[in-house]
Amino acid sequence: MLEKIKASVEKYNMLQGGETVCCALSGGADSVALLLALLKLSPPIGVKVTAVHINHMLRGAESDRDENFCRDLCDRLNVPLTVFRKDAAAFSHSLGVSVETGAREMRYEMFSQLPADKIATAHNLNDNAETVLFRMARGTGLKGLAGIPPVRGKIIRPLLFCTREEIEAFLAEKGQNFVTDSTNLSDGYSRNRIRLRVIPELKKVHSAFPECTATMTVSLAEDEDFLTREALRQKDSDLRQLHPAVGKRVIINLLKSHKLKTCAERISEIWRTALEAKTAVKISLDGGYYAVCQKGMVSIVLENSRQERPPEAVIICGEGEYPFFGDKTVIITKETDENVNAEEIINKKLTFGYADYDKILNGVILRNRLRSDRIKPIGSAHTRELRKLLQERLPPEEREISAVIADEKGVFWAEYIGFDDRVKISADTRNFLKIEIKQKV
Repeated sequence: MLEKIKASVEKYNMLQGGETVCCALSGGADSVALLLALLKLSPPIGVKVTAVHINHMLRGAESDRDENFCRDLCDRLNVPLTVFRKDAAAFSHSLGVSVETGAREMRYEMFSQLPADKIATAHNLNDNAETVLFRMARGTGLKGLAGIPPVRGKIIRPLLFCTREEIEAFLAEKGQNFVTDSTNLSDGYSRNRIRLRVIPELKKVHSAFPECTATMTVSLAEDEDFLTREALRQKDSDLRQLHPAVGKRVIINLLKSHKLKTCAERISEIWRTALEAKTAVKISLDGGYYAVCQKGMVSIVLENSRQERPPEAVIICGEGEYPFFGDKTVIITKETDENVNAEEIINKKLTFGYADYDKILNGVILRNRLRSDRIKPIGSAHTRELRKLLQERLPPEEREISAVIADEKGVFWAEYIGFDDRVKISADTRNFLKIEIKQKV
């Protein structure tokens, strides 16, 4: 197994001498094997190995057991460990997404905050096969069939060409134990049904099914890369002169450049309209955008009442400056009572304000407002719909792009409105959260 990992690291240029690589450590067999392998291979490469464990707080005592296992393991191996504890269910609810999606977004956002050159995750060959089958069931295209990439930015996957059987055999040889996530044994999740039911049947057809899937994904990834590059080269071409495999990717690249959805139905509609339309035809997209199709050409335009699409939600991870919309920046600062000037707390223009830091819950995000948002402004007797408050103060083109900050309980600050009553400061406040909004003139 070590030779396979070494070959993957070299082939995909995963690590360079002098770098720090942080192992994403869950405590399961795959991540434990990855940590041991990195420690074994790090001296000749010249890299430093650290680890990170994220307690999603989803399985009660079992989650705490996993965290303690990782702490003990890293203590024994003398590996620096960073531990994050955050309620993934509450965080996902605040974003309005599934727990699986929210937990994944939360993990990768936390990874981005780590002081490491590379983050190593323990996806293996079996995971890759499961991912391909899952995407096939949902009607994926060539990119989806290409599976999990060995490298994506700072994320590297040294175990991607190792089977789960090889990993467990490696751990048995080392006499190394690991923990088991009880939810992996349930077939209540789609991926678990694929793992527990579908793949065993496919291995009866061909015992090397996972390995063969890896061969296929590598080949398809090369094809996808070529077609995507060709589409970029042809971005200004008449689509009527292009093969559909290239022409549709021109449309995909155009949509992605505006951060718009790229579902199969939308791409097919734009493609068909571009080929057939003799005069300009507008196709409505999300965020106030339109695709204008005519004589083999496609352009993306924005309706006149909007100047730019509101940004995606941004996870607030500590103090800093968070670009939000155009030239707008939201500045987050934590201060203590010794540093806060009492005369400065009142700011009638609402360009900045203070909240009681200790009253704010986990999962803090910066986003544009949602229709369901409600807030109880400080001094107000009742909770009100945020959209109605903004209607009273802002013209239509400004409402949708106003900044909102929420935690797992809901909105606690809104631009032009101020803070929610539940986080207001009092005589007992010792830790302050300052939110300041600036916009270049």
